[in-house]
Amino acid sequence: MRRPRHRLFDESGFAHDIPRSHGYAPVGERAHGVKDWHATGRTNVIGTLIEKALLTVDLFMANITTGIFYAWLTQDLLPKLPPACVIVMDNATFHKRQEFKTVFANAGHTLEYLPSYSPDFNDIEPKWAQSKAIRKREGCSIEQLFAAYEI
Repeated sequence: MRRPRHRLFDESGFAHDIPRSHGYAPVGERAHGVKDWHATGRTNVIGTLIEKALLTVDLFMANITTGIFYAWLTQDLLPKLPPACVIVMDNATFHKRQEFKTVFANAGHTLEYLPSYSPDFNDIEPKWAQSKAIRKREGCSIEQLFAAYEI
């Protein structure tokens, strides 16, 4: 029998502003640019990683609450998962709610948790870092960065 592949998912946040790395202007004059460097706010992202690829990515202009997470889980993630997956989550308090465990069990998936304080075991963390580096290098918006994952 073939061993089910692990699916990791996690949340991350992207600040709306991209800090300047440098600027040039004549001595004594201010450097001006075309970006709005005073943007405020964050966009929170939930995504699922299968092997090395992102299966799903969703952007939220709000903090991720239990209700938002549950809706994402049932409406976006579960319909996209193949049968009998092993789902791996970090130890965020709201990830351990019984309703989440029940939803996965009823869908035929196995739920496992990473050890506490172990971001180095969470393969999606480097994907978030890579996304932030691409955004900084390309100077694109968060929406442009993740546009390839929209359905």
